[in-house]
Amino acid sequence: MDAVKDLALRLLEREPPPGPVMDPALYVAGSLPGLLAALAKPGGRADGPALGSLCLKYAHAYVHPDRIGQDVSLEAVTELAGQFVRRRGGCRSLAGRDGLRRLLLHHGFALQMLFDLPKTVHLLTALGAAASRVLAGEGFLGLDCGAGTGILLLGQYLLAGQLGVAAPSLWGIEHLPPVAARADDLLSALGVGRVLCGDATASAIYNNFPQGPVACLTNETLPSRGRRLYKEPFTAICQALFAALGDRLGDTAFVPEAVWAVDRAGEWLRLAPENAFAGDDGQGKPARLFAMADVELAGRRLPADRVGEPFADLLAPAWREVLGRRW
Repeated sequence: MDAVKDLALRLLEREPPPGPVMDPALYVAGSLPGLLAALAKPGGRADGPALGSLCLKYAHAYVHPDRIGQDVSLEAVTELAGQFVRRRGGCRSLAGRDGLRRLLLHHGFALQMLFDLPKTVHLLTALGAAASRVLAGEGFLGLDCGAGTGILLLGQYLLAGQLGVAAPSLWGIEHLPPVAARADDLLSALGVGRVLCGDATASAIYNNFPQGPVACLTNETLPSRGRRLYKEPFTAICQALFAALGDRLGDTAFVPEAVWAVDRAGEWLRLAPENAFAGDDGQGKPARLFAMADVELAGRRLPADRVGEPFADLLAPAWREVLGRRW
C-alpha cells in the first residue's frame, strides 16, 4: 500500500516554471544582512531591483534561518520559490524533504505575502516615500498590524535608516503563533525589531508598546478588490488601534494612506486617519459592509488589484502568474 501511495503522490508532481525567478541583471548578490545595511543609510532610497532582491533573501532566511549570514545566490532563491509554488503537489527538489514541505505549507499564507514581489516592493516603495511625512526626531516608533513574515517592519527599518535613526523601536502583531515566533526570531537576529503574538483587534495589546508618538504604522490586512471589508480584520484593527493609541497617531505616516470602499448602490467611502479608517456614509452603515476597491499609496489612488503593476518586471514572465497572488 505504501508503494501505491508513493506512486499516487508522484502523479501530482510538477516542476516549477523554468529559468530564474528574477532577471540576473537585476538581482543584487550578497547576504541579507549586507544588503540590509547597504540600504538602511541616511538619505538613501532603495530602487525596485534592490527591494526585490531584499525580499527574496528575506524569504530565504525565513525558511532557512541557519543560513541568515550567507551569500544568497539567485539559484538558491529560485529553488526556494519553486518549492513554495509546488508545496502542495510536490516537485523533484521537495522529494524526501517532508520537514521543509510542512513548513512551506504551514507558513504558506505569510510567505505568499512576501513572494509576490511586485506588490510587496510597491508597498516597500510607498514606505520609502513616507520619509517626507515622518517626524522621527531622535527616535522612531513603528508598528505593523498583521505582521506575517515581518517584511513591512523591514521596510520601516529602511525608512528609519533613511531618516538617520540608527536604532528604531519596531513592533509587529501577528495572531498565528508559529508565524509570529518565526518572524520574531528572524527580525531579532537582524537587529530590526520584534513581533508579538496576539490579537490586533483587541485594544489591550497596544499597552505592550513603548510610550510616545507613533512615527509609522503599516496595516495591509485587506481583502481582495470586490470583497467586503469584513472578510479581513482591517476595520476591526483600526477601531482597536485608534481606541488605544488615538492621541499618539496625530503625526503618524500610515501605509496605506487611505482605503476606498464602495457598496452595491455605488456609494463610496474613504477610510483614512482623519476618520480613524472608519468612514461615514451618513446613514450609520458600517464600513465593514462596503466592498474593497482602491488604496492610496505614496499620494496616488489606484485600484487594489493594480498594486504592483509598476514593478511587474521584477518577476520573470514565467513566474508572474504563480507568485502574483498577494491579494
